[in-house]
Amino acid sequence: MARAVSTVLDVSVCLLLVGVAVTTLVFAVPGADERSDSERDTVAKSIGTVTASVPATDGRQTHDTLAGHLTAAAIVGASYDGERVGASTYPDAVRRTVRRDIPERTHITARWRPYPEASLRGQLTVGPEPPSTADVSVNRWEIDSGLREPRSDRSFEAIAASFATAYLRRLFPPERTRIALVDARTAQRTAARYRAVAGTLGVDIEDELADASSRRANERLADALTDRLESDLRESYGSPAEAESDWTGNNVELVVRRWEA
Repeated sequence: MARAVSTVLDVSVCLLLVGVAVTTLVFAVPGADERSDSERDTVAKSIGTVTASVPATDGRQTHDTLAGHLTAAAIVGASYDGERVGASTYPDAVRRTVRRDIPERTHITARWRPYPEASLRGQLTVGPEPPSTADVSVNRWEIDSGLREPRSDRSFEAIAASFATAYLRRLFPPERTRIALVDARTAQRTAARYRAVAGTLGVDIEDELADASSRRANERLADALTDRLESDLRESYGSPAEAESDWTGNNVELVVRRWEA
């Protein structure tokens, strides 16, 4: 029989590109066909406390807990309608690092969606899928994504714009990105990341990149993402208030599955 697990583990998580944030990992109730062994599963607990350094796309080393890396990678590696939004190498680096630090017969999924039916979504998996005949223990919890809920139910456009602006700032923090665009050591990689996002959204930001104007580039990209999200929200919800109440973008779900040989 599945058992609810009420354990709450507070850890400090340095999320990629946004500095230090305090994250609460809340274990959730497993599904009817799942068995939770969180008290005995040291892997499920350790990913919230074990730290590692992972190379970011701009050449920096980002130091964080495994849970923090998984959370950031799910967001940074997001796709829109199945097409990767950016070209960051960070998610793959996180996958390799976490795979090296967890035992065999372990499968981890980090899943992020702004709202349940969102076309913009991120997911990172680590490790092999469990065999269909295996007795699998499952632990689930949610981690603060660092992206706040939109604070306006005035219109679908306002919700979409609020989130799109925050998301682009998450991908490209304006001041840090401006410095990267004028630094010869990082300018090419940073511009390539921008162009990858712009290509997905169908936006020309060459003038902004030439001027190293990260703020204007972010605004152009946010406008394009706002248009897409607004259309998506209108198709999914009957009112802005309904959309806001269904928002899940402030959390990333982590699922750890373990099984015996």
